[in-house]
Amino acid sequence: MEKQNICPIVETIKVIGSEAKLLVLRYLFDGSKGFNELQRVTKLSSKTLSNTLKDLEEAGIVKRVIISDRPFRVKYELTEKGKELRTLFTEMEKWGTKHLLSVDKK
Repeated sequence: MEKQNICPIVETIKVIGSEAKLLVLRYLFDGSKGFNELQRVTKLSSKTLSNTLKDLEEAGIVKRVIISDRPFRVKYELTEKGKELRTLFTEMEKWGTKHLLSVDKK
């Protein structure tokens, strides 16, 4: 059986590459947030946000923390694995600022 070459870039994109996931991660870099707050800032539907958070939890990037039982409240925050993505986001922000938001686009 031949061993497949796996590209780490492609595999990373598979885990975090949707617009919804990128939005959620971008806002969680600012600190933990509840579901409603994430929905407000990302403008994602509740179904999309719920599925996105579930996917990120399963990937070990986001964790769900129970704040209280009555009323039941949870917050979402980045795991250590998720926090390691910050440098990637910083570089994407620099690139986007330079090439997409600059006045003298080429």
